Amino acid sequence: MKTQIKKVLILGSSLLMLSLLTGCDFTDYKTRIQRENDINNPTGNKKSCLRVGKVYEDMYPYTIQYIEGEIDPDDAWDKIAANNELNLKLSLYAKEGLFTEELVGHDGDKPLYRYNLTDEGRKYVDWWGGTNFCFGRVVVEKIIDVDNQLKGMRMVTFTYHLENVPNWIKNKDIYSLYPNYSEIEPAVTGSRPALGSHYYNIKSDGRLKLIRAESGNYLL
Repeated sequence: MKTQIKKVLILGSSLLMLSLLTGCDFTDYKTRIQRENDINNPTGNKKSCLRVGKVYEDMYPYTIQYIEGEIDPDDAWDKIAANNELNLKLSLYAKEGLFTEELVGHDGDKPLYRYNLTDEGRKYVDWWGGTNFCFGRVVVEKIIDVDNQLKGMRMVTFTYHLENVPNWIKNKDIYSLYPNYSEIEPAVTGSRPALGSHYYNIKSDGRLKLIRAESGNYLL
């Protein structure tokens, strides 16, 4: 009997040590991942950020411009294409109430519009690399898989839904401009749980260090 008790105590101590080494209950990734998302997104309004363009805070009010020339389809950073897309995004977000839009003149026969953030737009704006609009909070539903196949790394896959989803992200004219939108579409529409992943480095003492979370990503 004493031997059995001793074995149970040893097993319990081993599990406790494993828990300490990994930095959390080894089986309770749901709690850990929820906490990590909330740390990355303390306002609950920054799961994903959609890039508008390279218009910085001190550039507002911003008047659009037109760039003449032909678009190079082989250049992913073509300035003419980027400018055309910026003008389109400003117009679409204005229709959703995130910008004011004022006709201030013409460039030849092309209208020149001036844009400024509205109070509604300021609720969502983020200035990383220009103007971005952010939204959403991840709510973890279920752990799907724990994968240790990558050397020194662990990937935990889970399903989640979103809170704090504004109506403007549901506008097809807007979200169709973002190629990676399909990754979050189920969570935005609420049609089904979305898939997410957290990636960790496994440190020499066995603890996990988060290197990539679901919250805080940018769709360009």
